Amino acid sequence: MNYPIWVVPYLGGPWVIGIISIVHIFLSHFAVGGGAFLALAEQIAYKRKNENLYNYLKGHSRFFLIITTVSGAVTGVGIWFSISLVSPDGTASLIQSFTLAWALEYLFFVAELATAFVYYYTWDRVSKETHLLLARLYMVFSIMTLVIINGIITFMLTPGKWIESHNWLDGFLNPTYFPGLIIRMLIMAAIAGMYALVTSSRIPDPHFRTYMVRFCAKWLIPIFLLGPIVSFWYLNQIPQAAVQTIFTGIQTSGLGNFSILARALYLSMVLSGTIILFAFFGPYLNPRGFTFRIAILFMICGLSVTGTTEWMRELLRKPYVVYNYMYSNGIRKTEVPDITSAGFLNKGKWASALANTPECKADPGEVIYRYQCMSCHTVDGYRSMKRMIGDRDEESVVGFLNMLKEKDPEKNPYHGIMPPLAANDTELKSLAHYLAGLNGKADGSAPKISHSAQSVH
Repeated sequence: MNYPIWVVPYLGGPWVIGIISIVHIFLSHFAVGGGAFLALAEQIAYKRKNENLYNYLKGHSRFFLIITTVSGAVTGVGIWFSISLVSPDGTASLIQSFTLAWALEYLFFVAELATAFVYYYTWDRVSKETHLLLARLYMVFSIMTLVIINGIITFMLTPGKWIESHNWLDGFLNPTYFPGLIIRMLIMAAIAGMYALVTSSRIPDPHFRTYMVRFCAKWLIPIFLLGPIVSFWYLNQIPQAAVQTIFTGIQTSGLGNFSILARALYLSMVLSGTIILFAFFGPYLNPRGFTFRIAILFMICGLSVTGTTEWMRELLRKPYVVYNYMYSNGIRKTEVPDITSAGFLNKGKWASALANTPECKADPGEVIYRYQCMSCHTVDGYRSMKRMIGDRDEESVVGFLNMLKEKDPEKNPYHGIMPPLAANDTELKSLAHYLAGLNGKADGSAPKISHSAQSVH
């Protein structure tokens, strides 16, 4: 409410973040897991003086360099660009709370990139001992970026003691920090194995291809042995209200409590089981029959599991961007009573200016919609407001919006799923007029908002 708003028609800003983030997760997880793969594989090549393995790693490292330093870095910048536009309040909060952590992560990231380039371009130019040292350095730098980023990502769902203390270490070492870190390391190892299966399946020598395919398949085993245990630990640390959301859901199918989150969870479990069975009976027991096409399908299946679980993790935070602290629309939980009393357009600096500037002549109802609803809804695209409003007239919309202001879950079934409406009575009617007008159901003219409710402080 204190920054300009970015309007993304049909798709919505959150999906822009989601698409870029999912792609970046595939690449960044490969950057960390792949670094460990290169270091361990080169250690084996060094000990056994295996020139075939050295030649394979040269080709694989070229693929690794392009994927991680070019595509990974570009999508990383894309995430910062998109979250700054879609959720500027949330982004500002993360930067202000974890300034030191971001600075350290940046240093390790620069070291990681520099080492990756040096590692690739020094093949056959430095001694094998020195090159192995570079592989180990890259692995350490990439893991350190994970160690730092994981603290900030897990903080958003489980801020823990930070809510009271606002000490960055309390937020960083939050309840899900360690289980989240282990889960990500397991996923990264599995993804590294999947990517390596793709490059291994194209090795011309059938005997060496068999060896490498089986070696890569082994990287998938730990996640399926340890994954369920660590996942159970993780789920025990997140707020129980978030766990209940899996089954009571943000969207339901109309079949009991079988929510879209539950369906995603079951899909992830089915795909995970399929992968482990396929990995064991396919590339591990029958590496000779493993082809490039199968490797691509195998990787798509693995990335689908990763994407589904990441999407679930994001939805578990709803209706917050930082759980129990800041709602997805950028309003802090503690600010809601004051905003409701004084008026949203009186508290939001940019929203107030937009509604009050004569040159803009912005509809106050539309301004409130953009700032309080558009973080999850579009007008006629994803989670369409037109479809949600349907045939409701303005009076019905007023009743619905009044329900959203209720804090009692018995009176507000959307409590814990949608942010509470933070607006005074006049602003609520103005928002209702705008929403009803989307389908031509508005009654008369928009209510007038007094100048005091629009004044800029």
